[in-house]
Amino acid sequence: MIEIIGWITIIGTPLYLILRTFNQSTTFINWWAKKTNSLSLKKKSKFLEKKAIQNHITSIVNTTVFDLQTELPAKWVKKMHIKWRTGGSLKRLKSGESIMVIQPSDKQDYNVINGVYFYFHYSLFPNTYEVVPKRVLNALSIRLSHRTLSTNPNSKVLLPQFERTIMEREVDLDMKILEFLDPFTTLDNYGFLTGALVRETDAVAEKNRFKKERLVFEDELKKILDHMLEFITKLPTGNIPEHKWYYENSSHTFEFLLARNPKRMKVDRYLARAQSSFDKGVDRLYVFGSNADIEFTNKLIRRINSDTDFKLKENFNLARDYRSNKKGIGTLFIK
Repeated sequence: MIEIIGWITIIGTPLYLILRTFNQSTTFINWWAKKTNSLSLKKKSKFLEKKAIQNHITSIVNTTVFDLQTELPAKWVKKMHIKWRTGGSLKRLKSGESIMVIQPSDKQDYNVINGVYFYFHYSLFPNTYEVVPKRVLNALSIRLSHRTLSTNPNSKVLLPQFERTIMEREVDLDMKILEFLDPFTTLDNYGFLTGALVRETDAVAEKNRFKKERLVFEDELKKILDHMLEFITKLPTGNIPEHKWYYENSSHTFEFLLARNPKRMKVDRYLARAQSSFDKGVDRLYVFGSNADIEFTNKLIRRINSDTDFKLKENFNLARDYRSNKKGIGTLFIK
C-alpha cells in the first residue's frame, strides 16, 4: 500500500485481502488452514514491501509526480512515502495522514502506474473535489498521469500498461470521459491545462459550491474548454480577435496576456493592456511567457505587480509554453 504524507487523504482501490472472521465452531483443521493462510498473506505483504524497496517505487513515483509541484497550484502536490499495510478506510479525509491503498502485485510496474494515477486522482482540487465533476477529475488525472509516466525511463513499458488498464477501465465506466481526454491533451501541449484550466476549474468550483450554477458546472467547464481551444488554434497565425483574449463566466472574468518581443525589452505596451484589463473589470489575468522570452516575461511580471492595480496571486512553471516548446512560465494576477 502507498502512504502519502500530506494534508489530504488519498485512498485508491482496495488491494488488501480480507480474511474471514474466525468461527469458533470450526474444526481445528479449518482453523489451522485459515491461520496458515493469514501467515502466508503477511509473508506476501512483507515480500511486496521488500520488492517495493528493491525497485525504488517511492523514488519512481516521487520523480514522476513531484515535478508538478511548481506547475500546479500551491500545496496541491505532496511528497509520497510508501508503506504496505493490510487495511485502510475507503474515504477521502480532510486531515491526518494521507493513505492510498492499491492492489498488491508482484508486477512493480503496475504498482507504479496505480500509484501515479491514484495520487493525482485524490490530490487534485484538495478544497473543491466534492464540487468538481468526477468525469473532469478522472480525465485530468489520466492526462497528468500519462504525461508524467511518459517522462519515466521505463515509459515504453509503463505507458502501454497504463493505457490498457487504467485508461481503458475509466473509458469503459464512463464513455463521456472521451469528451475531455483529447482536448486536455491539446491544452497540455500548450501549457493551458495546468496553467489556466485547473485554476479556473478550482476557482469556479469554490464560488459555485452552494449556488444553482453547480448543477450545470460541467457545461460551464466545456464552454471554458472550448474557449481555450479556439484561442490556442489561432495562436500560430497571430490573428486572434480581441474578444477571444477575454472570457466571462457565471463567477468571474479572466483574460490572457502573452509576453513577446524580448529583443526590445519594452513592457509599456503590455502594462497598458494589463491596466486596461483591470479597468474594464477583468478579475483574473493570466500572463504566459515562452521559453525564449523568460527574461522579458519576468520583467513584465514585476512591472505589472508594481505599476498596475492587479495583485500577484502566484507564479508557476509550465512543462510546455504557449508555442508548444518545452518549459514556459506563467503568472496569475487577481483584483
